[in-house]
Amino acid sequence: MSTPIRRRSRIAWIITPLIGIAATSPFAQVRTQQSSVNLALEGYSNITTAFADLDTAGDQFRDGDVRVDAALRGLARWSHPIGPDIGGRIAVEGSPEDKLDIAEASLLIFGRAWRLEIGTRQGLPDVLLGYAPNNFTFTGAEFGPASGPGLDPGGGLQTAFLQGWLAAQVHELAGLSFAASLSDDRSTKILYVSPKAQGWLAGASYAFNPADSRFRDLLQFGLTHDTYWGENVLHVGGSYSFARAEDRAGGTTLGETRRDLHSANIGATLVLDYDWMLGASVTYDGASGLASSDLIDRSESPAWGGIVSVNYKYGPWTAGAFVQRSRREGDVAQTGNDALTAFEAGLSYRVSTRLRRYGAWYAFQFDDEGGTRREDRHRGQIVLLGVRATL
Repeated sequence: MSTPIRRRSRIAWIITPLIGIAATSPFAQVRTQQSSVNLALEGYSNITTAFADLDTAGDQFRDGDVRVDAALRGLARWSHPIGPDIGGRIAVEGSPEDKLDIAEASLLIFGRAWRLEIGTRQGLPDVLLGYAPNNFTFTGAEFGPASGPGLDPGGGLQTAFLQGWLAAQVHELAGLSFAASLSDDRSTKILYVSPKAQGWLAGASYAFNPADSRFRDLLQFGLTHDTYWGENVLHVGGSYSFARAEDRAGGTTLGETRRDLHSANIGATLVLDYDWMLGASVTYDGASGLASSDLIDRSESPAWGGIVSVNYKYGPWTAGAFVQRSRREGDVAQTGNDALTAFEAGLSYRVSTRLRRYGAWYAFQFDDEGGTRREDRHRGQIVLLGVRATL
């Protein structure tokens, strides 16, 4: 195991004590209103440590390390008696990787029930305030942090303690089955959220220059429907991402090009008595993003992934688990596919509305290019423990 790496963000350590103090105050969220102007400030701090047992080549884990992820988010809204409301939103985040970072900043226009945003935001639209799940995802780990790197499939907190190429490979496959590819893209874009009518809600976004340098002109669409009866909800829908590949595939052989991105995700969430939450989702990417050539025969297996999850809430306790399977072509010049099988189970306890303790056990099997060689088969178990405080 490696010597613990103690890289931590200065802003995270500044934000964390402020949120810790606020978590014991009587205010869940800082709000103020002056005539037609409404201001709101919210924040969170997640402090997580992890321990691992890995069967893999090399030094791939920061054993016993502690990471702090924190953010402050502000929203201002100007109301007008005629015409749409105008608003602005900014999110400042701190993490070991990015240190101080203005992660999101956007201008908002509010219609009668719709919303238009222009600025730096994630892929398909999510909530402006609060920590509700994204409307266009269907599985999750309700026991984990509700924002920042999380314990959801593809949430990134599990792989944040891994290092090097293994972290990148596992994280990419873990996100494949959670949502349409590049759904978490943060770049300058235009976003639209429709009014909700008869249970239907739609969203769309466009980014000329997404964060993934392999692509441009990222278009994303999503549509969901909610059916209510008694204390039960059935949430179904899907999303689709399209992006044009750059003319040349970086780092590939002369004459090769990269395929455009076509990624589709469908899923469903069933909430029973507001206690049980059952979810399932599937993502299919086909040969998206792969290098292709007329000169050399290539191996091109379709990329896909699937997840099922279950969560249960009882008083201040939340328990849950998920299992996922993802596969995609790794090196197109070799036979065999990169494949991930992962399982997670966790538990959290809500000390108050603003303070929560959480823990999880994450186990994964990653086969590089089919895992035909011993050194290409990677197995691991990671135990994560943490605490979350919010304003």
